[in-house]
Amino acid sequence: MAKEVKKYEENFKVLKNISEELSRQELSIDEVISKGKKAAEAAKNCINILKTEKGNFKKLEDELLSISEEVEEIMEDHDDDDSEEDK
Repeated sequence: MAKEVKKYEENFKVLKNISEELSRQELSIDEVISKGKKAAEAAKNCINILKTEKGNFKKLEDELLSISEEVEEIMEDHDDDDSEEDK
């Protein structure tokens, strides 16, 4: 079964916990290496998640801009119709 990728917050928590453990300087060299590997994996996951979300935000921004432009066109057409009725 494929390993499930953790969410950003979970990966960030891993990084924070490892950072705190390293700052206490109570780890053996073997533990430092092991924690370093886990930190590298968590950091890579965070970066990949952020890249993906950046793309999702861009798509959402484009979609909202398109909707906004459509609404503006509708409003302009409506205003034009009101102007013609006033004549």
